[in-house]
Amino acid sequence: MATALPRKPFSEHIEEIRSRLFWIIGALLLGAGIGYFIRNLLLTLLLKPLYQPVYYSSPVGGFYFVFKVCLFFGFLVSLPVLIYHVLRFIEPVLPKKIQKTIVYFTLSSLVLMLFGMIYAYTLNLPIILHFFNQFSTNQIHALISTDEYLSFILTDIVGFGIIFQMPFILLFANHVSPITTSWLLKQEKYVVVAGFLIGAILTPDPLNQTIMALPIILLYQISIGLLLIINRKKKKVK
Repeated sequence: MATALPRKPFSEHIEEIRSRLFWIIGALLLGAGIGYFIRNLLLTLLLKPLYQPVYYSSPVGGFYFVFKVCLFFGFLVSLPVLIYHVLRFIEPVLPKKIQKTIVYFTLSSLVLMLFGMIYAYTLNLPIILHFFNQFSTNQIHALISTDEYLSFILTDIVGFGIIFQMPFILLFANHVSPITTSWLLKQEKYVVVAGFLIGAILTPDPLNQTIMALPIILLYQISIGLLLIINRKKKKVK
């Protein structure tokens, strides 16, 4: 018979939340401070895919742009701390088998997110920006604002970071409740259609659509392969 976990007083929960928020916010501010000291490098990297300057239309526009860039860098730096403290906070209510693999799943998620952001920055962004830049002519010139460019590039980078979480999500779901590879193979056609649909929404060019859909399809295939290996090992152990 399973023993119930001892309940903490409400004040202890509040104190724990306060302590964990202190570390999370501290890591965020520390990362943002580091970002400010290397702001020139960050701005160079951020504007490299565009190959042209961006503009602001208010006296504080430049400050807000640099502030947001540094804050986003701080978020990336503090992400491991954020995930760690969130998992540690909810750890008592998680099943034992998940508690033992929290570190593994956390590291896997961070690595996949990093690969997704690198893919977006090095391959997807230059191609999609080049495609849109083709519509400029002698009569039509781009005057891209700092806010619009930052919103566009962060949406793309973070979006691919989330898309690359697919293997992590499927492996985590399989860890909680086993998923059959036959069921995943039946859903494969929907994943392919969804991948190209996302690409078609963002760009009408077939090459760009393929570049955007390819990682979704490949990640799904990799996930199926990993689940097949893991489930076979589980059966052997049983």
